[in-house]
This record gives sequence, structure tokens and C-alpha cells, in this order.
Amino acid sequence: MAFAPDRRLGGTAWNVWRAVIGAFYLAAAAFNLTYTLPRTDESGLLEGYADGAWFGFLESVARDILMPNDTLLMAAVVVFEAMVGWAILSSGDRVDRGVALSLAWVVAILPFLAWPYLLTNLALIVMQGVLLFRRFDTPIWTLLGDALGGGGRPHAIH
Repeated sequence: MAFAPDRRLGGTAWNVWRAVIGAFYLAAAAFNLTYTLPRTDESGLLEGYADGAWFGFLESVARDILMPNDTLLMAAVVVFEAMVGWAILSSGDRVDRGVALSLAWVVAILPFLAWPYLLTNLALIVMQGVLLFRRFDTPIWTLLGDALGGGGRPHAIH
């Protein structure tokens, strides 16, 4: 993003937080791939989104468009979550794009969420959004390699 050079470099605590957020998205992708996607043919998988929709037209969108295409939708969610997780764990502008996409995702699903989930997603916006206050020039996997004694070796992935 254009304002990236003006931000301070994220230190250890910021990188730990970034690793948590990125790992969360990868874990969500793994869960949805191994648990949710194989069960998309079970009745009611997306029923909660339709029931929690804030407006009648969103309930119709959930029931008429999303639910009949739940396998395709869930496959797209898995790919999206994996890409966002990888981007956040990456470096430079990819981190910013990953965070921006994660925020857009959370905002996009808000109108389909009932109260308890609504509140947690509002908290997620803040918890993920703070990453935009720092810049991250090094991928998490490089930092982990260095921390585990791999420092000094050339890094192929940047």
C-alpha cells in the first residue's frame, strides 16, 4: 500500500500477532476443507446465515443463491482463507493486501451474522486491522527459520 514506507517496521510482538492472524486463516481453511466442505450436502449447513441475516433480501440471497451453491461457495472460501493466511504470513505489500482482504471478508459477512457472532467479528476487525499500523519486510517463515538457528542462509522465498 502507498503508506507502507511511512510506517514503522513491526517488531517481535507485531510479528507474533501477524503469525497468529495468518495461522488462524490457514487453520480456518484447513477446517473448512476437511470438515465443512465434505458436509456441504448436509441440510442446513448455511441455514444459520440465512436465519441471522439482518434484512429480508439478504435472507433471500442466502437461501436462493448461497445455499443451493454451498459446495462451490465453501470451496471458494477455503481458497480465499488459504490465500489470505499466506499473504499475511508473507511480506511487504502482500501483508497489507492480505489484511485488507481479511477486513473486507469480515465486513462482508457481518450482515449475515446473529448477535454473538456479530460482536466477535466486530472485535476481529480491530484485532486484524491493527496490523496495518506497521510494515512487515520479512516473511514469518524466514523469521522462524532465523529464530530456530537457520540464520545466515540465503532465503529463496521473499
